[in-house]
Amino acid sequence: MNHMRLTAILASAFLLTAGTGILGTPSAHAATQHVTLTPRNTQALLHARSALTDIDGTFETVSGTLAYDLEAQTCQVDLTMDVNSLKVGSAVLRSVMLSGLMLDSDTHPAMHYVGHCVPKIVKGKLYTQLIGNLTMRGQTHPLTFAVQMRFTGNTLTTIASTATFDQRQWGLSTLLHSVDPMVKTETIITLPAPSAKQG
Repeated sequence: MNHMRLTAILASAFLLTAGTGILGTPSAHAATQHVTLTPRNTQALLHARSALTDIDGTFETVSGTLAYDLEAQTCQVDLTMDVNSLKVGSAVLRSVMLSGLMLDSDTHPAMHYVGHCVPKIVKGKLYTQLIGNLTMRGQTHPLTFAVQMRFTGNTLTTIASTATFDQRQWGLSTLLHSVDPMVKTETIITLPAPSAKQG
């Protein structure tokens, strides 16, 4: 059975989450695998650009679940990011990012992504998309991630998901056009070794 390419975001976004669907080499008794997403195994990243500098942020507090079935080729991802845990280059920049004009962490302290994996054929090659909805600043809109699987031998070890979105759709300011409205989010999930998986 061929490996299906998957990718959030996060934390991401967020993964994001950053999450995914997976096609591997299942056993005869393959069943749904469940992974609890924590800061230990999930990176949720944001990448943006301003007139002065590039902005690279990491959500240091994330939580959620990933469920996938190797044989059925299905997955479900549910990832929450603590907005106040955002780490960026400086205290001044962090203050701007968390302000009411941007992520508005006082009113909306969490970002949330829920999605499921869908295979897609592009020019004869099999890819996987993570299709779902991102809630940010109290607004929920669709967001689709491209998914890439990374293997060690025949074992899936990492799922990396990336997406680019227009932050204005969620009500974030461009600060008088000083910030590029297009933001890249990336989620990297490190899966447990096969011996540690349940199922």
